[in-house]
Amino acid sequence: MTTRKCQCILYVDDDPDICEVVRSALSLLSGFDVRTAESGERAIDLAFEHRPDLILMDVMMPGLDGPSTLKRIRASALLSEIPVIFLTAKVLPAEVAHFLDLGAIGVIRKPFDPLKLGAEVFALWKKVHANRRQAPRGRGTALEVQAKVDSLSDDFLVRTTADVVVLREMIEQARHGDLSVLKQIQVMAHAINGAGAMFGFPDLSASGRAIERSVEDVMASPHINQSPAVLKDLADCTETLARRVWSAGQIVSTGSGMLHDPGRGGGAGR
Repeated sequence: MTTRKCQCILYVDDDPDICEVVRSALSLLSGFDVRTAESGERAIDLAFEHRPDLILMDVMMPGLDGPSTLKRIRASALLSEIPVIFLTAKVLPAEVAHFLDLGAIGVIRKPFDPLKLGAEVFALWKKVHANRRQAPRGRGTALEVQAKVDSLSDDFLVRTTADVVVLREMIEQARHGDLSVLKQIQVMAHAINGAGAMFGFPDLSASGRAIERSVEDVMASPHINQSPAVLKDLADCTETLARRVWSAGQIVSTGSGMLHDPGRGGGAGR
């Protein structure tokens, strides 16, 4: 691998909030030129266009996931030498070993500390380069990055409040036989799971994860087309999310009416 200075980083994640956190943390604090892609397919296009010095990538994405994207990068003569780091919650020893076997230079755990992300990225970069160049220096401050994260966190609560309404509507559609919405529910829940952990709302993250699991159970049920009862657990998980997002909004709200109560009663806790 050719020794080069790390200046341009491509971050790949289907969650726009986490993309913005990474962009802010790495550009303001660490001085990197950061570009983002919302999918593996788009990442490959941008990699050919910009030839980034490093690719930082989520593992679980719809369509072309992180490992599949890495395999395509390693198969290209023009891209094969670009170092890749995975940013993921999948950090069991066997999982990390698998990512390294695929050709990643390292793994950074989600949720991460935005104020330390640049140092973690550069530490992994240094491990694969004999000539240890000085890391770029940013023009921002930790306070600026934290303010950006706080703003995105508030936006996440507002959006998740709206997502509860959409989830309820899609569950009703599924109860009336439109099972095509199940994949949409799963994608939305996956985003809530990841962003909830990123922004310090573990209960919301857990609810998103529970909805994901419930969708998997529903799709695996042999009676999915015969009884709406198989959707009950999914509905219960959504009502738990509704209560939790309302509680979280009450804690962080200044009383300005930022959030509207999504609760409507019913639903077992999870």
